[in-house]
Amino acid sequence: MADDNAFQDDPPIARLARKIDGFVGFAEQVLLFGLLMFLVLVTLLWFITEHFTSQPLQDASFDVRYTVFLMAMVGGAFAAHHRRLLSMDVVSRVVSSRTRAWIRVTTTAFGVFMSAVFLKYALWILDQPAALLATTTHWMPAFAGNAAMAIGAGLLVFHLTMQVVIDLDYLVRGKTPPEPAMGAV
Repeated sequence: MADDNAFQDDPPIARLARKIDGFVGFAEQVLLFGLLMFLVLVTLLWFITEHFTSQPLQDASFDVRYTVFLMAMVGGAFAAHHRRLLSMDVVSRVVSSRTRAWIRVTTTAFGVFMSAVFLKYALWILDQPAALLATTTHWMPAFAGNAAMAIGAGLLVFHLTMQVVIDLDYLVRGKTPPEPAMGAV
């Protein structure tokens, strides 16, 4: 979770948003670890049964595919939690830090909008009759595999919204929000 001392100057709303965002980010980290362990286990069992037994593991390739897709979606949301999404900062290098903060709020709000559109259509896909979705049995619950887009998009909307709330809380109070750290953690 985020270091509480890293943002001692946080206004109350930003502090609460950062704390909630940190808890969700920690849960994502735990989920990603669990998904990785599940992926390793299924892949290992699939390999062993495929090569060393006469009864191969049925439909394991679907479990591996769904797990990797779910990991990618949750991992993208986790990157958003750490503000590690791709950005092009050509314009922001020549403007003041306050203007940079407003540009960041605007572009992040646009990211919330686009993620919400993505979430809407992911939920629409989930609402389709079961005959259109995968109907084979898997180790991974079918809901998790089919809901990967909705889970990832929902988490993106959440994290980006928290970032907008944090930055706006600073800006409304007349302060300049801290610049997000660039590069790998």
